[in-house]
Amino acid sequence: MIDTVLANRYRIQAKIGDGGMAVVYRAIDLLLHRPVAIKCLRPQFASDPEFLQRFMQEAQAAASLSHPNVVNIFDVGHAGDVHYIVLEYVQGRNLKEILREEGRLSPKRAAHIARSVARALEAAHRRQLIHRDIKPHNILITPEGRVKVTDFGIARAASAATLTQTGTVIGSVHYFSPEQARGGPVGPASDLYALGVVLYEMLTGTVPFRGDSPIAVALKHLEEDPVPPSRLVPSIPPWLERVVLKALAKDPAQRYRSAEEMAQDLAWRVVTPAVPAAEEDDWGTEHAEPPDARAGREEETRRVPVVGPRSAPSPARQGLAPSRAFPQEGAVSATNAGHGEDGEVENDADTVSERPRKKRGRGLVLALLFLIVLGAAGYAATHYVLSLIFPPEVVVPDVVGLTYAEARGLMTLNGLLLVIEAERHDRNVPAGHIIRQNPEGGRTVREGRTVYVTLSRGPELGIVPDVTGRPLREARLVLTQEGYVLGEEIAAFEPAVPVNYVVGQDPPPGVEAEKGTPVTLVVNRPQGALMVVVPDLRGRTLAEAETLLQPLGLELGNAWPELNPLIPPGRIIDQNPPPTSSVEQGSAVDVVYSGAAQQEARPDGEPETSAGPTTQEGQEARQQPGPPAGSGAVVEGDVSPSEWDSALASSDQKRRTARVDIYVPPGPPQEVVILVIDDFGAREVYRETLAGGTHVREFIDGRGDNARLQVYIGGMMEVDQAFPR
Repeated sequence: MIDTVLANRYRIQAKIGDGGMAVVYRAIDLLLHRPVAIKCLRPQFASDPEFLQRFMQEAQAAASLSHPNVVNIFDVGHAGDVHYIVLEYVQGRNLKEILREEGRLSPKRAAHIARSVARALEAAHRRQLIHRDIKPHNILITPEGRVKVTDFGIARAASAATLTQTGTVIGSVHYFSPEQARGGPVGPASDLYALGVVLYEMLTGTVPFRGDSPIAVALKHLEEDPVPPSRLVPSIPPWLERVVLKALAKDPAQRYRSAEEMAQDLAWRVVTPAVPAAEEDDWGTEHAEPPDARAGREEETRRVPVVGPRSAPSPARQGLAPSRAFPQEGAVSATNAGHGEDGEVENDADTVSERPRKKRGRGLVLALLFLIVLGAAGYAATHYVLSLIFPPEVVVPDVVGLTYAEARGLMTLNGLLLVIEAERHDRNVPAGHIIRQNPEGGRTVREGRTVYVTLSRGPELGIVPDVTGRPLREARLVLTQEGYVLGEEIAAFEPAVPVNYVVGQDPPPGVEAEKGTPVTLVVNRPQGALMVVVPDLRGRTLAEAETLLQPLGLELGNAWPELNPLIPPGRIIDQNPPPTSSVEQGSAVDVVYSGAAQQEARPDGEPETSAGPTTQEGQEARQQPGPPAGSGAVVEGDVSPSEWDSALASSDQKRRTARVDIYVPPGPPQEVVILVIDDFGAREVYRETLAGGTHVREFIDGRGDNARLQVYIGGMMEVDQAFPR
């Protein structure tokens, strides 16, 4: 496979991995000049038509998922017997490799990784996508610590097939949910169970259930409770253990209701154990006395008998007698008697009678003090718990443009946390300063909230590409994808050079310049070029299209074949720019034409798709006989106008529309470019220089199931995602 080019676009460079279902290669996208990963299905799966259909449907659905913690799917297709998925190329290692090397992870690091996976699952579940195969092998960690989940879209197609692949089952059954193990329906809760297993493994270095065979492991998922992870690693925080055990509940209804809820519980927190307010240590702090002991002592005081005749105690003596126990036998001796002011003998029995009362009074005071202290402690504890559940609101400070140290200090003063979400080059922001933040400055949030920031690495240097001798639209595309912005366009006419071709540039090609630098182009263009209306080419052959375009000063651009049994071979199905558009003389019009004749002629009888215009097919299509010149879709032969209308309507169903919201960061004006990569190839559909802080909404059209769009701001790609379906 090395050096093989798939779909005239992806050149295989090296093998980078093996899986139970596919082999993974690193490749270069010849159209967009970027590295990609290509996952090619193994032959035993590629030969199963039912599996292939399920696989293609799931992969195409997953291609619409775009999230920072998900490995993006760029393309899905096949070339001959090779069925493949084109993925975002992620540098780094998978979590399984890290666990093999490190054994287990710290609780804080494990919680961070699990929280990132939960966020990816939440984004997928909102689109009704269930992963079904969450495991360390499918979790990638970049050198910067970013977490990426891969293999969305492949697991459902594989669910039946992997049960017959022993090696794959052994690798995955440890992460099966009970409902998966019994073959029941699988929902979002199954992904959360698998994430719980992964978190358990990160914390302890082992999975919760092991067995001699896949069946034995599956039975343990159904019947046994996991050993609490703190028994294996006592340092695991109790709150984190509760997250693990809740995710591993046998009943899906007892697990988290959503991945977002689990992500919130995985937010790292430091728990300080509370010290009882009335307790005392060896340094002299008061200890709370157990109620039982205190009650026992009070009961002993009440049991002191009264000896001898009892007289009413003097008020002056109440509460003054020392609190000590008395013997329970005999009367008080006469020699111990005292005399009152009247000369009467005063019996000590009065003192004995008063002392229990005084002890009871002191006990009531102590009990009252204890209740007061207990109430104060309860109030403090309640206030503390409520502050954790309902923390006070604070205003997020604006830290864009500050250094990381300055931003962190400001966040700390406001009771907020600061986390670097990403680092990127920016020619307008010095290295080490904040480019953007989320939430934005000025928003009101709860205290303790995390604010994510993007940190500048300063300007990035690159080599200015050579765009001389290229059509203007191609030159614009190359400059944008290489990270440069379009400068001034200067017209200079040379009869020997095709119109709208680049004949000069500044900076010159090959020099080193900062990404985002404007490049001035000298374009071969006659003075006073006119604007013309694009004719409707649908229903015509390529030769007829050229005949219509030439008198208008337009040329036929790329011609892309497409299988469409409703439209005769060689006839144009769609065009870009669309009919009635106003364009400058010298512009090119791209078309998609029916390639049914060529595809039906293949000996194996399978349709063949192409990612780009085919010269031979284009020449054959140009030679197809067509109707006389006219406007609109032209019909002849056995095809009725109503059939043509139906065929063209079915072609229109391939069009996709995306709403694009553009937010230019505060600061200097920046060039904004939107590129579309679809059935017409790669093209520019929007280019404007917008002031800092501007918000623009555009509706962009693309064509085909794999249509994608890219948004560049200031030479940096901000968005690369599929059109919504």
